Amino acid sequence: MNNQKILFVTCVNDEALYRRCLKHITNLIIPKDFSVEFLAIRGAKSITQAYNSALSNDAKYKIYLHQDTFILNRHFLLNMLELFQSNPQLGLLGMVGCKKLPPNGTWWDGKDLVGKVIAYPEQTFTVLRFKEIDTPFEEVEAVDGLIMATQYDIPWREELDGFHFYDASQSVEFTRRGYLVGVPRQVEPWCLHYHRYTRFFDPEYFRLQYIFLKSCWGKL
Repeated sequence: MNNQKILFVTCVNDEALYRRCLKHITNLIIPKDFSVEFLAIRGAKSITQAYNSALSNDAKYKIYLHQDTFILNRHFLLNMLELFQSNPQLGLLGMVGCKKLPPNGTWWDGKDLVGKVIAYPEQTFTVLRFKEIDTPFEEVEAVDGLIMATQYDIPWREELDGFHFYDASQSVEFTRRGYLVGVPRQVEPWCLHYHRYTRFFDPEYFRLQYIFLKSCWGKL
């Protein structure tokens, strides 16, 4: 394991979006003596399968992010490392999440939402501000998958063979192994998610929801 290496992992099906994502990453301040690598996964059958392919990389710190997630905080890596190195039990970080995951497994339907992110619903930039965090990070049960930073390698559940519920599932996996899942304190949002949020869900969403609730979380 290389303790001074950071790996960015992204599923890519839109090269223009990914170039914009990389442009923001290359603008980040790189911690002294650290190296940064990129893993772009194209033609992925599922996010969990794609992300599992990153586990063979020896980077201690892995950042799994969508191609449409743009990191705005130039100190993102410094802030991430400070939190991880100061809190060895903290295994997973996300920008937004819920203190209590609801019975349907959908984090934004949960109780006590925390964190901040700039979103793009209805083709309009909107700052989503949930409950303010007064400590360096807030412990949560699940985070959103727009960006997920880890300091430990835990396999992703590949029975989730699509593109939903991988984030809630991985949050559950870290908690099961005794690690904390957290959302950092942000004065202003650290990330922009250039994603057109919608409340419409197709049958694939509900198929994977059932798999998550029954197999991954054990609530059915």
